[in-house]
Amino acid sequence: MYRILIADDEPYIRDRLAHHMPWREIGFEVVGSTENGEQALEMFRSAKPHALLTDILMPGMSGLELIQTIKEQEPRTKLLVMSAYDDFKYAQQAIRLGVKGYLLKPIIPEEFVELLQTVAEELHQEHPYSSQTDKARGNENPYRKTGNPYALAAKRYIDEHYEDKLHLEDVAGFLYMNPNYFSSLFKREMGLSFVDYVNEFRIRKARTLLVETDEKVYEVSIRVGYSNFSYFNKLFKRLNGVTPQAYRELAWSGGKSAGLQP
Repeated sequence: MYRILIADDEPYIRDRLAHHMPWREIGFEVVGSTENGEQALEMFRSAKPHALLTDILMPGMSGLELIQTIKEQEPRTKLLVMSAYDDFKYAQQAIRLGVKGYLLKPIIPEEFVELLQTVAEELHQEHPYSSQTDKARGNENPYRKTGNPYALAAKRYIDEHYEDKLHLEDVAGFLYMNPNYFSSLFKREMGLSFVDYVNEFRIRKARTLLVETDEKVYEVSIRVGYSNFSYFNKLFKRLNGVTPQAYRELAWSGGKSAGLQP
């Protein structure tokens, strides 16, 4: 994973960038976020990130002053800027300082991902040893292997929340995406609608619990997110050909060896 530092004086934007963007899927980890240039410079010196994403206009040391200082100290750092001001003079100054990209607020997720993916590719070329070390540790960038970062982030969200009431609007909101656009993107990337994917994911979890625990079937139903046991029973039978209880009995009587797998 490549390290990135964020500097922005607006708490909402700082939180959104630090916690609600698919950093890991693109190949980054956020090592710090701060509200001004002075703190960012201090964090930079201690964390030594590969990249910096900073707002241009901040109280005290501006983003342009910050990147100029960092460029002098660590010229190989990838410098990215963002601004709510659609004013070309800021972009001109940033370009002269050698920034890798300029994002205009409000940040469009697709533009954000495209820019960070480009930066990750450059870092991959410049730091082949780090990339190979990540692979050895099992942290190879999954973006190149599995595709769209938003689909990956949605899958991770489902994995972490499948026990709760889970709606498409919840995941779309988490990703700051329009629900209709997210729905079509998810189906295109996953080959299943959001509802079908969640149902199949939950039923896979249920099969494992039925085989590996002695929890009552209705308890398994609740564990995987279905408070309506009748619906769970019908859905399980539709996807597996047998009821949950029959599935358990077959598995416990040796059905696993005949190909009945959780």
